[in-house]
Amino acid sequence: MDDMGKLSLDALISTCYDGVLDDARWDQALRDFNQWAGGIGFHSVTWDRARHCATRDSHSLETPPDRIREFVEKLAPTDPRVALMLRQPVGHALRCHHHLSDRYVARSELYNDFLLPNGVRYTYGLHLDGADGTSELLAILRSPDRPPFEDADTAPELEIITKHLARAARLRAGTRHLQAQAAMGMSVLDQLEMAIVITDETSHAHYLNVAAHQQLGTARNVGIRSGKFTALLPGDDQAVRRLIENATAPMPVAGSYRLHGDKQHWGITALPLRESHACAAPWQRPMAMLTVGELDRRVTLGPYTLKVLFGLSPAEARLAQALAEGRELTQYAQDANVAINTARTQLRHIFDKTGCRRQADLLRRLHAIPALRIHAPG
Repeated sequence: MDDMGKLSLDALISTCYDGVLDDARWDQALRDFNQWAGGIGFHSVTWDRARHCATRDSHSLETPPDRIREFVEKLAPTDPRVALMLRQPVGHALRCHHHLSDRYVARSELYNDFLLPNGVRYTYGLHLDGADGTSELLAILRSPDRPPFEDADTAPELEIITKHLARAARLRAGTRHLQAQAAMGMSVLDQLEMAIVITDETSHAHYLNVAAHQQLGTARNVGIRSGKFTALLPGDDQAVRRLIENATAPMPVAGSYRLHGDKQHWGITALPLRESHACAAPWQRPMAMLTVGELDRRVTLGPYTLKVLFGLSPAEARLAQALAEGRELTQYAQDANVAINTARTQLRHIFDKTGCRRQADLLRRLHAIPALRIHAPG
């Protein structure tokens, strides 16, 4: 804050970017932006461009909730400010009085029956990026007794903040799309019978699928303690930590380990969670996917399981299964009716996604996964 109690420019810009992944910080950024611009409050709506309606909104106005709901549901689709903002290039500002004259306002039912009685006359509007076919429309509002927003208002700071806010909104839209994709990936993992745990490089558990919750809840040799995936015996725990560290290293390597002193023959495999995997997101820290289970209780390997575990394409999953079952690369290429060079390219992609460097490493890794039963010839 400066001597006048106004938030510093750097602090406001920082809050904008904090809001990329944090809804509470984004709301605070909009409140701070409203204060900086000299508004009486902000109103932000998520606008479905195909259906031409608002699907969500947030605001800092003192207007009664039922009046806000009336605007969002009934008045917004015909509000000329909405149409004007949507016509603006993304990231550009709109000053309503440049488009809607005093004469228009004097004759407008929207202004005379709703906006003016609720203390709103002037709008500084922004068309921001939204996710999946939506736009974010942000309005900073001023009352009739205040001057309209002008290009020279707190210049050049207002334009600087507007550009950073637009950039943060674009990042926010992208990450929300990726978060939705990751959530879909997690739901797919819940369909697997094997226990899956996703950890960071410190062994902190970020996700357990349904099978992991069930199996680790009754297991005595491994579990989640103080938020971290740990093994009961010190030697086992050190080995598991090394597995996770190797799988999350800058040049990640997958690995497997069989727990000691275990009558049920439990095993753990650590797989690098690549950026290409449906459960990964580009902003996350390095992650490992652990498969945990009894070596004597396995499910049959199939392309779908490999696709989910490693983020393989359908063709890559079929090739990995064929190799695991003992078929040669040339034989698979002939049977699948693909060129040998195509098969070799698919194999390189499999190496990259599984953290293996050679075909022999890949086969050992697949056979070591605790929950997989692989049918080999003979």
